[in-house]
Amino acid sequence: MSDHFVNLNCANCGAKLDVYDDMERFACGYCGTELIVQRRGGTVALKAVAEAIKRVQIGTDKTAAELAIARYEKELTDARNKANNLNFKTGRAILVALLGITLVLAGLPAFSGAGLFPILLGGFLLWRVWVYTKESPEQRALRDQVRQLQGLIAEKKQIANG
Repeated sequence: MSDHFVNLNCANCGAKLDVYDDMERFACGYCGTELIVQRRGGTVALKAVAEAIKRVQIGTDKTAAELAIARYEKELTDARNKANNLNFKTGRAILVALLGITLVLAGLPAFSGAGLFPILLGGFLLWRVWVYTKESPEQRALRDQVRQLQGLIAEKKQIANG
């Protein structure tokens, strides 16, 4: 080691340390904290490596969050489109069934001698309306996926905005 050194205090525990000219990085002999020797102009300072790593980690987390937001927003758009298409198909099926019920009810006087056929047809169409108005497992899964993605996007935005 060189004969030239500077007395500095550990950035973590405050212990007095001898920092020699050829030292760039070392561990405190008292607390074990890894330190970097920073030299600028005529000054010498000690900086804990963990602090530098923490700043790098914050930057990395922000970048990862920004990338995740873009991915989650695309997934959210896709899920909403699937849900809208499914809802359109369901709405169309309900409309057809209701139209059929209306026609059956309007035609009941004409079918008065036809027996149970109009009643059975009307019952079938009402059953179809009931089936289509219930939320399907696919609709439920899409609704849950949309909510989950909205939560993830909000969480990642907090990280990205610091």
